[in-house]
Amino acid sequence: MIYVEVGTRSLRSFDTQLIFAEQLAARGFNVCIDADCLPEDAGRGRIYEAAKFLVDPGEIKAQTVFVLGAEEIDDFLLASLRNKQLDPSVPVVATGRFMTQQSYIAAKARLAYSLGREAQVIDLTDFQPRPVLPSTSSPLVADVRPVSRRSKRVVPNVTLVLGSMELDNPETLSCFSRMSSQSGYNLKLIVSGAQNEAIKASPFHDLPTYLYTGLSPLTLANSTDILAMFGNGIAGVRMAAFAVELIATGGVAIDCTDDEVLMSSGAPALLGPKTPFALDGYLTGNVIGNVPQIVEQASKSQWLHTVDISRLETAAGLKPKQRQTEQEKPKTLFFPTNGVGLGHAQRCSIIAREMPDSMTKMFAAFPSCVPLVRREGIDCIPLVQRTNTKTNSDGNDVLTYRRLGAVLQENDTLVFDGGYVFDSVYRVIRERKLSAAWIRRGLWPEGRSRQTMLRRESVFDRVIVPSEAFDELNDAYSYGDHVHYVGPIVRQVEQFAAEKEQLKARLAERFGRDFKQLVVSMLGGGVASDRSAQLQAISGMLEARKDCLHLVVTWPGSTVQPATFGWKNTRVVQTLEATKLCLAADVVISAAGYNSVLEMLYHRIPAIFVPQSAPYLDDQERRATAMADRDLCAAITEREFMKLERTVADWLDHDGAEFYQSALNDFELPKTGAVKAAELLTELGANYDQ
Repeated sequence: MIYVEVGTRSLRSFDTQLIFAEQLAARGFNVCIDADCLPEDAGRGRIYEAAKFLVDPGEIKAQTVFVLGAEEIDDFLLASLRNKQLDPSVPVVATGRFMTQQSYIAAKARLAYSLGREAQVIDLTDFQPRPVLPSTSSPLVADVRPVSRRSKRVVPNVTLVLGSMELDNPETLSCFSRMSSQSGYNLKLIVSGAQNEAIKASPFHDLPTYLYTGLSPLTLANSTDILAMFGNGIAGVRMAAFAVELIATGGVAIDCTDDEVLMSSGAPALLGPKTPFALDGYLTGNVIGNVPQIVEQASKSQWLHTVDISRLETAAGLKPKQRQTEQEKPKTLFFPTNGVGLGHAQRCSIIAREMPDSMTKMFAAFPSCVPLVRREGIDCIPLVQRTNTKTNSDGNDVLTYRRLGAVLQENDTLVFDGGYVFDSVYRVIRERKLSAAWIRRGLWPEGRSRQTMLRRESVFDRVIVPSEAFDELNDAYSYGDHVHYVGPIVRQVEQFAAEKEQLKARLAERFGRDFKQLVVSMLGGGVASDRSAQLQAISGMLEARKDCLHLVVTWPGSTVQPATFGWKNTRVVQTLEATKLCLAADVVISAAGYNSVLEMLYHRIPAIFVPQSAPYLDDQERRATAMADRDLCAAITEREFMKLERTVADWLDHDGAEFYQSALNDFELPKTGAVKAAELLTELGANYDQ
C-alpha cells in the first residue's frame, strides 16, 4: 500500500494528494491517504473523490510512503511519519520544486530527523524545467498514452474553464448560450462558486456548468475532447492537472489565457482567442475538422516527456502493475432509488424479468427492496439506508458510490430509476465510462425545478419514460432521440375466486377471528407524508363492525404509528403481495402512487384513493383526479375525513363500489411497456459491448 502524504496540510495540498493518488490507482497501485488529512472544509466533491482512498493509518501497513511538496514541510507531516513507525525497509520518496540547493538539503534533513534515516528526495525542477503551474506541490504528471475519446460520441465534447473571467458583461453569457445551442459540439463550462451563482441568477441559468471540484481532473479529461482555458493564469492545481491529463491522452487544449500560460510552459496547445466571442468561429473553422492532425502533431512534442508519470515511477522505484486485459462478462445493474415504497425496485424487476436470460443482471438496492429483488432470482447488493442526520446527509450516498464503483466496470450498463440523479450515480457513470439508462417517471408537482431535475440527464445514453394510463398525465420534460416513451409498467397477478376465498380463510386463521368483509388500507409508509390521522380515522370507523377485518398493509421498512396496533379490528401486515390482498378485499383505500393506481386499474379493482402530498413526490392528486373524472375510483383529499367515512360506509353497506367496478370493466387499458423497456436496455447493452 502506498501512502500519499504532503508537506503542508491545506485544502490546496489535499487536492494534490487526491490527484496523485488517483493517478497511481489508475496505474494499478494500491494507494491510500491518511484520514487525518481530510480538511474540515473539504466540500462535497472532494469527499466523494477521497472516499476510496481515506484510511485509518493504524489499520493499514505502509509498503511505500510518497511525500509531495517537500519544499515546504510542517510539523503535521513529521508527526505523521513518526507515528507510522515505518520499518527501515519501507521506502520513503519525496518530491518538491527546490529553488536552491540549500532548500533541497533542508528538506532531506527534516525528513531524516523524523524518520531516523535518509529519504529519497526528487527535485521536480529536473523533470519539468517549465511546469504549467510553478507554485504547486503537485508533480503534474500523467499517463502519456493515446485514448479513444469519442467511441460513443457523435460530436466532440468541448469544455471551457472560465478561470478569472468576469461575467459582468451580459453579452458573455449570451455568447455561451448560443454556443451551447448549436449542434457542432457539446459545451460545458467549469466555473467557480461565484461564477456559478451569477449564471444561475441570470436568464441563462440553464447553461451546463460544473464546479472545479465537481469531478476529478482525470474524469474530466476522459470526457473532454477539446479544452479551452480563459482568465489570467490557470485556476488552481485541479485545472492544471486536467489540462496535463487531457493533452497527455490525446485531447486538444486551446490556450485562451491572458498570459498564455500553457504555451509558455511548452505544452503542445493551440493559441486561441482571448475572448469567448471569437471562440465558436475558431472551433468550427480551425479546430473540430482538424483534430486528428492536431493530435498527431502534439504527440511529437518533447513536453510530453516532462510530464510522463512513468519517469517519476522509475525514479521512485515503483513498478506499475500490468493492466488487466480480460474482463468479466458485461452486466446490467439496476439501481432503484426508493428504499421504502419499493415502487422503483418493483418497476425495475418487472423490466429485468423481460430481458434475455443470457444477460447478466443484478441490482443494488436498499434493505427493504432486497427481498423483492431476490424473490425474482436476481442477485442484489444491499445498500445503506439514509439516516436522519443533519451533520452528514450525504454519508449513505458516498457509501453507495463506493459500492457501485466496486462492482461496475467500463463495459457494464447502469440503469437508474428515480427522480433526482444522485452524485453516486452521476460520478460512477462518468468515472467508469458506463453505458447508462435513466428510467424516469414524470408527473412532477408544481414548483419542482425542472432545471434541477434534468441537469444531469446528459450523462445517460437513454431515457426511458414509463407512461401514465391517461394521456393528459404524460408530460414531456425533455426531447431528443435518446428519450423513449413506453407504456405503463405494472406488475400483474392472477387470482381466481377459489384462491380469494382460500386467502380469506388463511387470514381468519392467522388472526384468530372470522370476518365477512375485508378492508385493505395502503396509505404509504409514513416517510413521504404522515398518514397516521387517516389510518386512525379508518380504524375507528371500522371498530364497531364485528364482521369486518381491517388490514393496514405496509412495505418492509415502513413506519407505522404505535396507536395503529391498539384497535381490535385492525391488523398491520407487512407483505410484498399487496395486490393479492386487494383482489380479495371488499374495500381498498390507497395512496395514489404510480404503481398503486396502475395495479388497481389493470386488475380492475375499485379503490378509494387518498393522494399523498409531500413536495418531493409526484403529483398524486392529479393522478387520482384523472381516475375520478373517468368514474374509475373515488378520490378523497387528506383532510376530508367525513367524506372518507361516508364513502367507506357506502361501499360496505350499499355496494357503492359497483358503480366504479362497471366503469373499470369497460375501460380500455393502454398496452403495457415492460417488454419495450427491456428491449431498449438489451439493445443498449449490446451496442455498447460492440
